[in-house]
Amino acid sequence: MLKGKLTCIRPLESDDLEKLYHWYNDPDYCYWVSGCWPPVSMLRREELERIMYEEDEHRYAIIKPDGQLIGSIGFDQVNITARSARIYLGIGCQEHWGKGYGTDALTVFVRYLFNQWNFHRLSAETWQKNLRTLACYQKLGFIIEGTLREAYYVDGQYYDAIILGLLKQDFNKIHQ
Repeated sequence: MLKGKLTCIRPLESDDLEKLYHWYNDPDYCYWVSGCWPPVSMLRREELERIMYEEDEHRYAIIKPDGQLIGSIGFDQVNITARSARIYLGIGCQEHWGKGYGTDALTVFVRYLFNQWNFHRLSAETWQKNLRTLACYQKLGFIIEGTLREAYYVDGQYYDAIILGLLKQDFNKIHQ
């Protein structure tokens, strides 16, 4: 288990599935995490379970020290040669939004990926209206590297995808 000041990160457990299913059916959560609702939430429990445990093998639970599940974090798009991956997170419980849990979990997880997995570079993506997520990544040292024009379609409008990147040496300078 990885421990931060406000959060801990542990592997997902079968008991977590119900809460994840609830979050993916919450229009506010899906709106901010992916910019889409209801398409993501149309998954059946069995489909979500298959995705979480078979296709999304590097997703972990974010919990508070008392054991309460409040979100998930993970990585994908691993490039072994370049030692890079894409990172993502979502805080599912709205009462925990804007309280530093995401930043704390992300800090611990990024340190783990750079030190234990020996990644050289991490990237992240969000959509331009998700200012809270952008601020979270930028606090850790992620830099906006580019945009994908009109890559998200949300509520009848197109929005740019924001691509962020972080190098190990830049993270280490900020977070000694």
